[in-house]
Amino acid sequence: MVWMATPDRLVEYVNSQGTDYVGLPMEDICGWKWISVLHPDDADRVRTVRDLAARTQAPLGAECRLRRFDGQYRWHDLRSLPVLDDDGAILKWIGTATDIEDVKRAEADLRLSKYEVEEALTLLETLQGNVPIGFCLVDSDFRYLRINEALAAYNGLPVAEHIGRRTAEVVPELWPEIEPYYRRVLETGESVLNVEVERPSLADPGQMHSWLESFYPAIVDGESIGVGAIVVDVTQSKQAERTRSDLTQAAADAMAAMVEVRDPYTSGHQSRVAAIASAIAVDLGLHDDTVEGIDLAARIHDIGKIGTPAEILSRPSNLSPMEWELIKIHAQAGADIVKGISFPWPVAEMIVQHHERLDGSGYPGGLRGEEICLGARIIAVADTVEAMSSHRPYRAALGIDAALDEIVNGRGKLFDPAVVDACVALVHSGRMHLETTWESTG
Repeated sequence: MVWMATPDRLVEYVNSQGTDYVGLPMEDICGWKWISVLHPDDADRVRTVRDLAARTQAPLGAECRLRRFDGQYRWHDLRSLPVLDDDGAILKWIGTATDIEDVKRAEADLRLSKYEVEEALTLLETLQGNVPIGFCLVDSDFRYLRINEALAAYNGLPVAEHIGRRTAEVVPELWPEIEPYYRRVLETGESVLNVEVERPSLADPGQMHSWLESFYPAIVDGESIGVGAIVVDVTQSKQAERTRSDLTQAAADAMAAMVEVRDPYTSGHQSRVAAIASAIAVDLGLHDDTVEGIDLAARIHDIGKIGTPAEILSRPSNLSPMEWELIKIHAQAGADIVKGISFPWPVAEMIVQHHERLDGSGYPGGLRGEEICLGARIIAVADTVEAMSSHRPYRAALGIDAALDEIVNGRGKLFDPAVVDACVALVHSGRMHLETTWESTG
């Protein structure tokens, strides 16, 4: 844009690029102070430069943002020169404003790019330092390009003896296990995360270590040129996890035994419910950890009966309404017993909800549908099947067929349809032999 202004900087002329930029005709622009279209954050700085130019009668130069007709501000290189009369007084200001928005953006992108590169290099150097995380980078032939001290120590060789050598040559015993992950990353360009590997460490002979490994593509100009790997030794945490799991299981077994001492007629009931519930959970495709939590909750789902009078539990006749209300308390009582224990699963929730039903007819909360957690919906089906199939003081065993009919008739109303279908399929396919289970655990 080209413009001309009075000594007081009132606009007298602007070319067509200028009128197009501000979106007004010449007659509406004349008389403006061009500084009025400056970005507020730039105004004071440009005024200072302008005043200095007026005092010294020197050329003005500044980079600033000017407001466009649509309200957008764009960066411009602003230049102006004073036109002087014979006495040296300023007659006019003539100037240009060149749009440099794209240049500014490019400079900002370049600064960001440089920052990201420096940040990545800093991270890389940190990873390659003496940290408890293994790191390496291999090329498309799986030759080591870089490796840090930690991973080199795991492999039992100095860093220098890795560089340029193939991974299969350095760790031949491990290569068959990790090769598929390296090749998948190289061929697809997608990362493979958190692969668990167990193997001895050459730095710690005779001791099995657990490793968590992640593999990711090394991309340059959109092309995968190699594979990076990050390796974390999780041996101690895995050992602690196994210890916690063993203690948790032992505590659950002890609690289950307390109930069965008070209620000998249902001896083995909880363990049989756990066997059915676990089989259903596996058939539904749930994660191993989730299955473990459901199994544990099922094995102590009646722990609340510890507070129910023994004569009621072993009554060989139907219960009175008041006695039945005492029995129903066991779900909430059981949850109260275990809620202070820091289980890694929602055990208390599964216990308190295992007598809830989809239509809200269950207890103690009258929950409906998805309000009932999946573990409790599974235990509800397993509990019903086991109870009807087994002998009770007040009746003989009704049999497996009657138990399956019960859950099928309640499918979608009382019991989760997917859970019912899984249970029926397990029995009919022979993948779950209830009589054998009863005999071995009763």
